Amino acid sequence: MKFPDKGSLFDLLKGSISTLTLFLAYVMFPLVGMIPGVFAPFPAIFYALKRGKLTGVAIVAIVTVVLAIVADSSAILLYLLQCGAISLSLPALLAAGKSGARSIATAVAINVGVILVVAGIYAAAGDGDLHAQVLKGIESSISQTVALYDKAGVTGEDLKALQQGMVQAGAVIGRIYPSLVVVSLAVIAGLNLMLLGKVSTRLSCPLSIGKFAWFKNPEQLVWVLIVAGFAMLVPNRELTTAAMNILVITLSLYFMQGMAVIVHFYTRLAIPRFMRVFLYLCLALQPYLALAVAVLGIFDIWGDFRTPRKPKNL
Repeated sequence: MKFPDKGSLFDLLKGSISTLTLFLAYVMFPLVGMIPGVFAPFPAIFYALKRGKLTGVAIVAIVTVVLAIVADSSAILLYLLQCGAISLSLPALLAAGKSGARSIATAVAINVGVILVVAGIYAAAGDGDLHAQVLKGIESSISQTVALYDKAGVTGEDLKALQQGMVQAGAVIGRIYPSLVVVSLAVIAGLNLMLLGKVSTRLSCPLSIGKFAWFKNPEQLVWVLIVAGFAMLVPNRELTTAAMNILVITLSLYFMQGMAVIVHFYTRLAIPRFMRVFLYLCLALQPYLALAVAVLGIFDIWGDFRTPRKPKNL
């Protein structure tokens, strides 16, 4: 029987502690902790590729046990569904030689499958309507936010307009939250993969992550976008809700393709870093600009903006 060496045990300890630190920061500080929470899967991913998949499994198991001691069941479930599945599936896919985009897509599909299984078990156990509880949680968040603005001194027509706007936004979120979960998981997997690419030289096994600047969706995806768009015109709430969720996912994919085009030209034209940061801040603050980037990604299907043009003989 072969026992792990001191280096492996030390990496296991580092991975477990760093994962716990990142995830607990996310749980304890909901707004500020979002950034460390996104990278909570990274230690298990990195050490699984460095030391083997059993190390990654051990990190997830240790974190789960510690959370069972120091936190409640909801924190354990949140970790396993948001971080655990990606922590285990992503390194396995990368180690198998899958590309970065394919690894993200497969890892997210596995994670969504796990969530559906858990939701099915929850429903079969008779613990109530999960969808109704999600809607109740959205309404509770809106009420808490309105109360915070009320305490901050916002009153009268301003508070009423704010409340109406948030209620309308909550109604939309209540219909598209499944697609928001999928997009959020893809963002988490993508950011961890991006960070992994920065430190991949410290791994013994080569990774075929690929360059984000050349990311491109399958051409057939545009038909999914078109069909979902026309489905929005059908006077059927269930159908339009499904179409809305499909639109959110497909537009997010085309947003990523548009960003890949921008990153390509940033690199090609040697745009200064501060200008890149400025654009990213604008994207975070201005949703309409993000929509423009998604449109750029759609037109890249026909424009093929990143392919070098051959000079014409005159």
